[in-house]
Amino acid sequence: MADSMIVYKCPCCGADIQYAAGTDKLKCMYCDNEYEISTLQGYEEGLSQQKPENFSWKTYDERSGNGDWSEGELSSLKSFKCSHCGGEIIGDGSTMASTCPYCDNPVVMNEAVEGVLRPDFVIPFKVDRSKVEKAYANFIKGKPLLPKSFRSENRIQNIKGIYVPFWLFDANSTGDAHYKGTKVKHWSDSKYIYTKTEHYSIVRAGVMSFEKVPVDGSTKMDDALMESLEPFHYDEAVDFSTAYLAGFFADRYDVDVAHSIDRANARIKNSTDEVLKSTVKGYMKVVNENVNVQINEGEIRYALMPVWVCNTEYKGENYMFAVNGQTGKTVGNLPIDKMKKLLFGAAAMAVSFAAVFSFITFLL
Repeated sequence: MADSMIVYKCPCCGADIQYAAGTDKLKCMYCDNEYEISTLQGYEEGLSQQKPENFSWKTYDERSGNGDWSEGELSSLKSFKCSHCGGEIIGDGSTMASTCPYCDNPVVMNEAVEGVLRPDFVIPFKVDRSKVEKAYANFIKGKPLLPKSFRSENRIQNIKGIYVPFWLFDANSTGDAHYKGTKVKHWSDSKYIYTKTEHYSIVRAGVMSFEKVPVDGSTKMDDALMESLEPFHYDEAVDFSTAYLAGFFADRYDVDVAHSIDRANARIKNSTDEVLKSTVKGYMKVVNENVNVQINEGEIRYALMPVWVCNTEYKGENYMFAVNGQTGKTVGNLPIDKMKKLLFGAAAMAVSFAAVFSFITFLL
């Protein structure tokens, strides 16, 4: 029979621990902590009894989604394909497009709209174009390092309203977490200073409900930028109607459900950990040991979120300005004039040197 050996890990530092001969304890040879055998066995049993992590979602048919197009809806839409980035956007019959909202290059109209998934929800635009133009003017205002040639009115004219595709995940989850907590106490007498460090195994579990966890369904909208535009208020989401597309565009998703689930799982797990960990109080230090989440038959929906975008190329680099079409939150990136940056840095150094020289002169 093959030899086998049970190896226990130190709950404090993670090193191997061994039985201390002549005692009823196990001792870590690395950090010198000792543990009662019965206590450590209970700790190991608690870890072994954790339920395995499981994320189970209902199957989402990307050919028909959760609803079919009504008669005449598709015929009222038309598609535009970008000749530069290859992206495809959808608009209503009255929408006119000459440039792509993502790369500002020409688009070619293609009347037929086929294979488009009907959204379940849409958050309508609440912020109108005039407010977006003011937001853009304020965004570039007071930026001393912005190239003068970038301040152009035609960029304001290129701002377009577009519905960005999102996958929304609803689920009831069970979270099961183990943490390591540390308490440290210091005291002294006339001869010595004492430190007492106590280590605790902390267990938390709970049932949580997640509604409309968003995952960006477009590769043309950077995930970090879209998360910066959050939050969207999903309680204002309404059943989709093509009427909301009048005067706006809708991006066709190019990140499918299968590639979005992992991101949704990560967001749900992180949120579960934050909620459970927030209940652990009174410790000097708390370290995650293990967090498991179980989801059974979660729901998946397809939705459109309102975003105003101004995407422009400047000296070979792409820059995007975006506004949350529901809340007005503004984000974006801007180019920097390298010569202005150099002069600004030199001026700052000159002021700093002058201040130091004046201080030295004062001392003398």
